[in-house]
Amino acid sequence: MDEKKIELDVTMTFEDMYRFNLYHVYHNSQGILSIVLAVMIALISVLTWGDKDVVYNILYLVAAVLLLLYVPFNLRSKVKKQMKSSQVYGNAVHYVFDETGITTSFGDQSVTMPWKQLYKIVSTKRMVLLYGGRIRANVVPRAQLGDAYDDLYELAKAHMDSYRFKMKKGNR
Repeated sequence: MDEKKIELDVTMTFEDMYRFNLYHVYHNSQGILSIVLAVMIALISVLTWGDKDVVYNILYLVAAVLLLLYVPFNLRSKVKKQMKSSQVYGNAVHYVFDETGITTSFGDQSVTMPWKQLYKIVSTKRMVLLYGGRIRANVVPRAQLGDAYDDLYELAKAHMDSYRFKMKKGNR
């Protein structure tokens, strides 16, 4: 049997980190709650239009918009600070995906995580997320993964339990 091995260097950009943070926030209860709350406030404004003073309706709408915009703008500033404070961002991280697991190398440090220890693997339109735990993930932008996506899909599918494997088939 052919042993699959994928090697690549990944350099995180601001946009990659921002997308990951947006994904993470809007795929948990805090992000979903903020959207639901904003929609409810907007609905209150629309449904009570004319019953209340127009100023209250406008304030409700402004509150809904602020609630929707707060998270993305707040995340943007957090990612900027995070990228300035860590040497990992802006420098390449070397990944090796093979039958034993995922080896991540940065500088003179190298760590191998067996497939069975990987919490889950998720693919989105623009990234592959390698979760080492419930929250912490390594981000591999699909643009940097390139044509190796299908090989990674097959490799991960062969070594991971189906409930931890959340990759979509096909490169795009």
